[in-house]
Amino acid sequence: MKAKSIILTAALTGLLFSGSAFTVNAQTNNASEKTVSASTKLSILEVKPMQFRVSYIKPESNAVIVRILDTDKNVLFAENKRTESNYLKYFDLSTLLDGTYTFEVTDGKEKYSQTFDILTKTSRVVSSIN
Repeated sequence: MKAKSIILTAALTGLLFSGSAFTVNAQTNNASEKTVSASTKLSILEVKPMQFRVSYIKPESNAVIVRILDTDKNVLFAENKRTESNYLKYFDLSTLLDGTYTFEVTDGKEKYSQTFDILTKTSRVVSSIN
């Protein structure tokens, strides 16, 4: 019985000393669909890991439609915002699974979009107990 206890303690100690770290990264995908050059009006900036600031300057119409789409064009978020000045909103996307997503802003007849990838990197550290 004492031998089982020692083996269990050693196994649990080894498990505690082995580290596991997860890093989630978002990468912009340059293959974004743009009706007009998005770099001048639409700005998407990752301010913290998986937290984005979306800004849209000088809208042509009084209302802009902002959407987040997944790879299959399913709408994960949609907002119809009346604005007479710039649009600014912060998004926390840390709950999204790995995949390709798109921010899309529609301003009247013009559509701007930026595609990005979420990739989880896993690194493990193993230590031995003698």
